[in-house]
Amino acid sequence: MTITLTGLLDADTGRLLSIARRWDQLALALDAAVEDLGPAARDLPHHWPAGPSSQAAQDKLADIRVQVGTGHTNCAIIADIIRDYAWAIEDHRRLLRGLVAEAEQRGLRVDLRSGTITAPLEAGAGQATVDSYVAQIGEILARVNQDDQVIAERMTAYTYRDTVIPDTERPEYDETAVLALAGSTKASQSSWWQSQHPLVQDRAIVEHPEIVGAAVGLPAKDRDSANRLLLRRDREALLASREAHQNLHDGAMTQAQLNLDRRLAALDDLERRAQGRRILSYPPGAGTPTR
Repeated sequence: MTITLTGLLDADTGRLLSIARRWDQLALALDAAVEDLGPAARDLPHHWPAGPSSQAAQDKLADIRVQVGTGHTNCAIIADIIRDYAWAIEDHRRLLRGLVAEAEQRGLRVDLRSGTITAPLEAGAGQATVDSYVAQIGEILARVNQDDQVIAERMTAYTYRDTVIPDTERPEYDETAVLALAGSTKASQSSWWQSQHPLVQDRAIVEHPEIVGAAVGLPAKDRDSANRLLLRRDREALLASREAHQNLHDGAMTQAQLNLDRRLAALDDLERRAQGRRILSYPPGAGTPTR
């Protein structure tokens, strides 16, 4: 369907952005479902440890997490597509209004509803000037319709009939992209992260918690998970060092052990203060949990 000047002027971009937020909410719900399916079935191998049926159940669970996560990824991308479309319409409408204002300053009369431009005799503008503005308005309208076609094609790639079930192919993990988060802008971090499969997000948290925890564009819950993982790993390393030090010195107190104890006490203090709150900076800045 061709977009007319009237259609461009009347386009409800607020409604489009509202629809995008609903897709965001659905993506978050599916993300949470993938997350919940992990701990909920973690003990399955212990209760049903062997046999073909046990393996089949574990494989099925893994497939379901992939499928639900793929739904999350598609919903997040659809939300971004709709947002891009709304912003593109606003940009074209702003250009159109600027062009009309310029034409009117030159004495032309522009009626976008009827699509006519006239030049009163006293304005001193000739037909060539009128034709120029007509052509420029036509170019804006052509770009709007081109964007509309591109958006429709992008949407088709991420929408399915209700009878279609997502495949179970495991998502690709791009470590280079994860490492690049450290040098990306907040907006770029957010956009990339939201477009990733939840299982990719989980792996990034496990393999590079120092990057995920410090990335300000990522959701607070994911940064908190990464920073708590860093804290737990630090605690385990400090306890191992403390035990090795005690064995080496037959339990005698040394300055090195006092330093280890102080660092462990600092971690204990951080965890106490972070109860019911999120840890969004660890380290540096450990000790500043945020709601």
